Amino acid sequence: MQDSATLLASLVETDKVNSNRSMRANRGNDYNASGRLIYTHKFLSRPGRSISAQVNYTFSNTRERTTTWNDIIYYLRQEDSESILEFLDSKQWSNSLEGRLTWTEPLGNPIRGNYLEVAYKASMRYNNADKITYGLPVPEGFDSFGSSLPEYNSAPTGAVQDDDLSNRFRNRFSTQELQVGYKKSTTTLNLNAGLTFSPSSSKSEDLINPARNIDTRWVFNVAPYLRVRYKFSKQSSLMAHYRARTSQPSLTQLQPVADVSDPLNIKIGNPDLKPTFTQNLGIHFNNYNATTQQSIFAVANASFALNNIVSRTITDPNTGVRTTTYANANGNWNVFGMFMLNQPLRNRKWRFMTRFNGRYSSSAGYIDGQFNRSGNLTLSPTAGMTFSCDVFQMTVNPTYSFQMATSTLQLQKNRYTHAYGFDADASVYLPFGLELTTDLSFSKATGYSQSFDNTQWLWNAQLSYSVLRDKSLTFSVRAYDLLGQKKNVSRTVSANMISDNAYNDLSRYVMFGVTWKFNTMSKKVAKGPLPDDMPPGGEPGFRPGPDGERSGHGERSGRGGAPMGPPR
Repeated sequence: MQDSATLLASLVETDKVNSNRSMRANRGNDYNASGRLIYTHKFLSRPGRSISAQVNYTFSNTRERTTTWNDIIYYLRQEDSESILEFLDSKQWSNSLEGRLTWTEPLGNPIRGNYLEVAYKASMRYNNADKITYGLPVPEGFDSFGSSLPEYNSAPTGAVQDDDLSNRFRNRFSTQELQVGYKKSTTTLNLNAGLTFSPSSSKSEDLINPARNIDTRWVFNVAPYLRVRYKFSKQSSLMAHYRARTSQPSLTQLQPVADVSDPLNIKIGNPDLKPTFTQNLGIHFNNYNATTQQSIFAVANASFALNNIVSRTITDPNTGVRTTTYANANGNWNVFGMFMLNQPLRNRKWRFMTRFNGRYSSSAGYIDGQFNRSGNLTLSPTAGMTFSCDVFQMTVNPTYSFQMATSTLQLQKNRYTHAYGFDADASVYLPFGLELTTDLSFSKATGYSQSFDNTQWLWNAQLSYSVLRDKSLTFSVRAYDLLGQKKNVSRTVSANMISDNAYNDLSRYVMFGVTWKFNTMSKKVAKGPLPDDMPPGGEPGFRPGPDGERSGHGERSGRGGAPMGPPR
């Protein structure tokens, strides 16, 4: 388990295993269509009783013709070196039909808001894939330099069909879902809870080689479901949900014939794959006190997958050929939580905000055929202060982020990264519709691979001018990354690798903009309370919109505004 920099260094120090010169020519077309029909009926003779039906249909058709040439040298096994010219005629088409019927029946007096809800959903998907591989004789003296690769609409003269690398695959996947639940609807409570029974079946057939056929297999899943929202008051509510869903493998993951269009990276589907069953749980709480202008928001989400589909790659040490197939694995789950508090001080011109984000994810997979489970923990606490008045607003908040990557295969030690710094922004509202906005941030990241650790300052600025009586027409000029230090570095953790990535971005550029707002509400807002008496505009780091939105005396765009510059 190596990051990209370490892997590159190790390859430089070792002997060559293989080399490949290749060419590829593709031509094809793709068609998609879909439609939906919805019907709903309420019974006037029985208030609260209703029936609804929905039918969905999708169709896709992809045709591709590919000619490939590969000239491969195996340095450790010279006798296996080869030059391969092939023509692949591939076609994939699928039809999917889904229907859902829902019946709602009041329990007792409908005014009390008690209902029985029964729903039945059935779907059928037909997946068809033809992949015919033909071997072609390599022309005398053919070389990647100075030679063009021929393109064919059909198998040319002299082509020999390779049945071991060809298949005509037919897969039928069906799923049903019976849902029985109780529904409660009042002014303070909306509740929908019940039980879902979800059987699914899959059958596969190969018209070229019947030995690859897979008889009908059934998978049964039973899970509760819950959707609830409780309003403590007009400003405070709690929401929770639990749901589960079944998803099928893709055609590429199911096709049992090797794809050797790249002989050094062979892919083979697995028709024995089971559908993935994913469960999701979420809780959301928010509270806003209009008197104190305090706002609290909290959220927690979790998901867990059974029979998750993962790649399983094995590398031949003598040739370097990577063969990838697919398998079901358990152990994929993640949890996420966030808490945010926005609290004005006694002097309403000052506002305090704190926020905490936390996430942990577990990924199951394989490294060179060995099962591995990786963990990725991320913690991001922050806090800040905002000062605002009629003509000026400023926010300052320190930032910190911690990430830990672990692995059950101890090919390397646990990895830790730290990123810390601060964000600051300020806006000045000048007379006659002028507005100056700027933001400055500093960050320092450590714990990445060699040469990936970085330190950067990022400074953006904007000047805008609003005209017309209602200030609805705004001209602006925005300058990004004035110091030219913007860097993008991230770490990706999966079951088979830890990857540190750096990518380019636009640096030090200027944009000019013109914004004209219709149906502006500035006149109505101007008659309302002054900004110091209005609810807080949002958390530190939010600034007035890039178009310098203002209306009325000292009004700011607040929470709805977008940060200056591209996302960081």
